Amino acid sequence: MSIPPATDSNITDRGDAILTACERFLCWLNRVGYESYDPYDIWGTCYGLWSRKVYYAKGNLGIPLVAPLVAVDLVWPSVRGMFVTKARFATADSQILLGLLNIYQTTKEDRHLEHAIALGDEILAYAIPGFGGPCWGYPFDWQNNNDALWPKNTPYITCTPYCYEAYLGLLEATGNKKYLSLASGIAKFVHGDLKDIPTGPTSAAGSYSPFDKRQVVNASAYRAYVLADAGRRFGRQEYLETSWRNLNFVLESQAGDGSWLYAMNEAKSYIDNLHTCFNLKNLFKTYRLAPNQRIEAAIRRGFTYYRSHLVDVEGNPLPFSVKPRLQLAKLEMYDLAEGITMGALLGDMIPEAGTLARSLADKLIQNYQLEDGHFVTRVFRGGFHHRFPFLRWPQAQLFYSLTNLLKAISTNEKWHMTRGAQAALS
Repeated sequence: MSIPPATDSNITDRGDAILTACERFLCWLNRVGYESYDPYDIWGTCYGLWSRKVYYAKGNLGIPLVAPLVAVDLVWPSVRGMFVTKARFATADSQILLGLLNIYQTTKEDRHLEHAIALGDEILAYAIPGFGGPCWGYPFDWQNNNDALWPKNTPYITCTPYCYEAYLGLLEATGNKKYLSLASGIAKFVHGDLKDIPTGPTSAAGSYSPFDKRQVVNASAYRAYVLADAGRRFGRQEYLETSWRNLNFVLESQAGDGSWLYAMNEAKSYIDNLHTCFNLKNLFKTYRLAPNQRIEAAIRRGFTYYRSHLVDVEGNPLPFSVKPRLQLAKLEMYDLAEGITMGALLGDMIPEAGTLARSLADKLIQNYQLEDGHFVTRVFRGGFHHRFPFLRWPQAQLFYSLTNLLKAISTNEKWHMTRGAQAALS
């Protein structure tokens, strides 16, 4: 299946178009600040937690209970300000920091590095205390679809790795050893506070938080990557052994067609775009540290499934290939962000992934960046564009994805070629 471009101009063949889009976003961000509402904050209210729990337990019978909260996002998302307050999100802040470092690496403009350093200090200030090292989660209660309530400020493996990468990025950019110490502390949390759930003789799932025993595939992929890096960086063999068990779980969880269920020990699991991208990018980061044929084969199978089942004929990401419930969104912009980031990473191994990343970036810049600089949040069925900005989902990810592609284009000679020239040589 060919990947259609957004227009004939293919604007991301020019890195300056991406940089301009990123600068426009940063101007918007500097105006509005880093505190944000979140798509899921209103679901952390007492009513939101109760209605979500009933919906997960009763299915369609619970729709009338959750419908008012769905309507809030559809019709009047700003009304959540009556029930919740804005907050800082480590996932958003750390990805913005990493994006700033990508731009700094490309432009060598000190203002971007200074901005990233200041952001690193702010992220550390709201780390969650009481664990083996710095860690981060969400500032709201969360009722997950496994009938468990996780209180706010529960640390998660899906948040903390971005902070780990952020401090390593600051270490590389500044040479300041305090960032190495912070990364070491984060790795102690990832190894010591999260659980191993044995799934086979040489495999174990890594827990999502210090308090659960779920077998969530992307959580294990995140943990496998962090511990693979930390084990080599800090000479910790026990980290490498745990990483290998978690990696084996991810590889063994992949179906023959290349797909992954979200979780392996839950009846109501699903296959979606976002978490497929998480699995692929973490496998690739682990592969870069220690190239391995099993990992490469899993990446190639996973991307083939992603391209065949999670991208439509027009080159747009599909939210689900196996749905857990009724979906109102036609295009989830977080999926678009992760597709760009994944493609920027995989482009050398799988050229089609790089081509897809550029096509998605074209669509993002041309069709979904608003005049003030921020991006559309999602597109609902019927074409309604949700424009209310949430930093964690997905403004930060969209910005970060563009900077990942910018970095790939600016640092790799192959990416300087237009897509037509690449096709002629293939």
